[in-house]
Amino acid sequence: MILQKIRITIYFLIFSVSYLYAYDPAHLKLKNTKPTELDGMELENKIGNNIPLSLKFTSEKGEEIVLSKFFNQGKPIVLSMVYYRCPTLCNYHLNGISKVFKSLEWNLGEKYDFITVSIDPSETPDLAEKKRNAYMDDYLSNGKFRLPTGMSFLVGKEDQIKQLADSLGFKYKYNPGSQQWVHPAVAYILTPEGKIARIFNGISFDERDLKLSLVEATNGKIGTIMDKVSLFCFQFDPNKNKYTIYAYNMMRLGGGFTVLFIAGYLFTFWRKNKT
Repeated sequence: MILQKIRITIYFLIFSVSYLYAYDPAHLKLKNTKPTELDGMELENKIGNNIPLSLKFTSEKGEEIVLSKFFNQGKPIVLSMVYYRCPTLCNYHLNGISKVFKSLEWNLGEKYDFITVSIDPSETPDLAEKKRNAYMDDYLSNGKFRLPTGMSFLVGKEDQIKQLADSLGFKYKYNPGSQQWVHPAVAYILTPEGKIARIFNGISFDERDLKLSLVEATNGKIGTIMDKVSLFCFQFDPNKNKYTIYAYNMMRLGGGFTVLFIAGYLFTFWRKNKT
């Protein structure tokens, strides 16, 4: 009986050592390296750069459209470059953006527009229309209303796509092995004149951040007084990919309220002493 217990203990120790050895990172020599497919996919920061508004694309209705048609209407634009047959990342990105649009109090097409441009020159208007209809239906399911120019899904020729991507600092390439396009997930906030105002990297972002970026892109021409006050208190942090409290402006705001409070107190005190 004792020998059997000793034998079981030895077996257990041997199994434990083997298990730990097999899953020891030093033994496995695992390296946290970036896949080679992502080489050269680093996002360029081109905030302040103007996109070429003379570029021509084709709408989901099959109509040739010059980019300038979407601009100079006083509305900022959210723009994403994806491809409509994408099985993974593009869908996550578009789903994330749609979720933010539905949570935003402003209706799409009323104070801002959304444009997607396919990076795949082989994609057709018919495919773009199906994609647009799916996301428009999803948007309307939240009780929002439809505006004709609020959401546009474009396709285009390779040279036009490349020029737009270069102006945005957006990198992409085709991977023959997986037969997919490799690219980052990025949403660009453009001013009504076509200038890059903000860049949101990732599949989604916060509703407050989108709202503040749209207000900022129009220099406060849209939004309420409170939105403009919020923009005074918050500043975009590219490292965190969101707006964060700007301590200096908060101190200035607090100092201003303090001065007003003291001035009001002294004014009341002097009036009482005069009487």
